[in-house]
Amino acid sequence: MSMNRNLAVLALMLFFAARPGVGGVEDILGKWVAKAQTPHGPLEMEFELKMEGNQLMGSAAAFQASLPLSGLKFEDPNLSLEMNFAGTNFRLTGLLKEGRFSGKWEQVGTEVQGTWTAERKGPTATAAAAGGISAVWSSVAVTSQGELLLSLDLKQDGEKLTGTVSSELGALPIQAATFKGDTLQFDIDMNGTIYRTSAVLKDDKFSGRWVNVGTNDGGPWSATRKAAAPSVAAFGSLPLQGTWNAVAVTPDGTRPFQLVLKQSGDMISGNIVTPEGNIPVKKAAFANNVLTLEIEYGGGSYRIEASLANGKLAGKWSSANGAESGAWSAERTSP
Repeated sequence: MSMNRNLAVLALMLFFAARPGVGGVEDILGKWVAKAQTPHGPLEMEFELKMEGNQLMGSAAAFQASLPLSGLKFEDPNLSLEMNFAGTNFRLTGLLKEGRFSGKWEQVGTEVQGTWTAERKGPTATAAAAGGISAVWSSVAVTSQGELLLSLDLKQDGEKLTGTVSSELGALPIQAATFKGDTLQFDIDMNGTIYRTSAVLKDDKFSGRWVNVGTNDGGPWSATRKAAAPSVAAFGSLPLQGTWNAVAVTPDGTRPFQLVLKQSGDMISGNIVTPEGNIPVKKAAFANNVLTLEIEYGGGSYRIEASLANGKLAGKWSSANGAESGAWSAERTSP
């Protein structure tokens, strides 16, 4: 049951498979509060920029109306757009620097012009109510191979943001991660190639794009917050007692199974439930939050180890002679 570590890298690379996109546009998606200096005084409006397929679209909220934006073009760091109000066309150009737009506007066909700036709209009430974005998120990336489901584990500590993107085959750390306003951005380094994901948080869901930095390859990306796993307290004082949904990585792919454990003080017993039948646990021990199991399967002996943290088990299995090994993990579903 050995595992080639390259499989983990390959699985994660599928997340970033080539797909036509708009390079750099992920940096500007979302809502912006804009201020224009006009001959009649300052004017404030709200821009919303989003992707529909491979097309950059947008609207402006002003004068108690929603005005569609046209001619939208973003070639990092330059933005240009047009809008029509009451039959009059206006053209705006701006430069994105340090997360802020600044530039000029003009009334098309006249000499009337001025300056404008825009900054991202503040954090959404949903994000504040949820206590930030520290959580495990179920993410979906659209690639040339279809949709790929991965897990994004984010840890937010003030302005510091860390985390991992993972599949059942492994995990990679995120880099240069930021969450400003309602926009998340992070990089992943795949053997020297940088892939960047940017998305806007709305109603507790991220929506945005991933891109291969320096190219036009990319695709849509989204993520929703996973429900919090039941705490140890929810299952009483026995941290291992109950049924666990588990998955092991093998040369033949991932193998789901159930682990049913009984705990009485320091005594652990149980069995593994598979489609082929039950496998009794021969030996079991639990010390310093580390579970160790020994089983007999297919004429061979195997050792299973895992650390318990936040109600989840994660570790490694190996054959008795050490010739085969792989990762495994489990999450408790019932006491």
